[in-house]
Amino acid sequence: MDIFKACFLGILQGLTEFLPVSSSGHLVLFQKIFHLSEPPIFFDTMVHFGTFFSLLFYFRKSLKEIFKKDYLWRLFIGTLPIVIFGFLMKNEIEKIFDSLFLTGISFLVTSFLLFLTLFFKEKKEKISFFDAFFIGVFQALALLPGVSRSGATLSAGSFRSISYKKNFKFSFHLGMIAIFGAVILQIMNIHKVSNEEAKLSLLGFIFSFFSGIFALNFLAKIFFKRKLYLFSFYTFLLGIFCLIYYFL
Repeated sequence: MDIFKACFLGILQGLTEFLPVSSSGHLVLFQKIFHLSEPPIFFDTMVHFGTFFSLLFYFRKSLKEIFKKDYLWRLFIGTLPIVIFGFLMKNEIEKIFDSLFLTGISFLVTSFLLFLTLFFKEKKEKISFFDAFFIGVFQALALLPGVSRSGATLSAGSFRSISYKKNFKFSFHLGMIAIFGAVILQIMNIHKVSNEEAKLSLLGFIFSFFSGIFALNFLAKIFFKRKLYLFSFYTFLLGIFCLIYYFL
């Protein structure tokens, strides 16, 4: 890996982790088209750490809310589905991430979910335990490359008519837990890291952090204007492209 690739992957991670377009789907697509090798585990861990710290920075004023008992229970319930599905799918992950066909279908699923948000309006301020579980199930879908985690959870919150402000915060508070959990699992597989790899990984961390903050601010503006559905056109085109590329 060189400096250019480290910067590119850092920016890609920061933007696609939070914009509802699927970071994992883009990674699969770029690997297939440009024959890119999978990033080293340490580098991948660091760019995910970058996006995690983006969330901490962006939501720094609402972090105390996470530790309120009732809200913490809702986050716990919302996290259960992805933990359960992740455990059940752990032996199939490698096959899933090697399938461009599945990635294409998943992009179309994301497109469908995002477009549906056009027909729902905010009606309630409180997130119930059922709402939390419902959003959590949609988050679990993001284990499939091409299904956007943010897109799925924000759509699910919209389907439950939760206010945009509450929906946005809950979605990304859940995201903090999901990303942190993924990082911890990756750390367990890290062994020796060379000085060069450490330098490139730090570069990836910096670029993913700043591009992540940019992506969160940009998404917030789009989401609060009730125009999340606009991303559906992009993911639809990506899905069609993946399927055409797969069959050619």
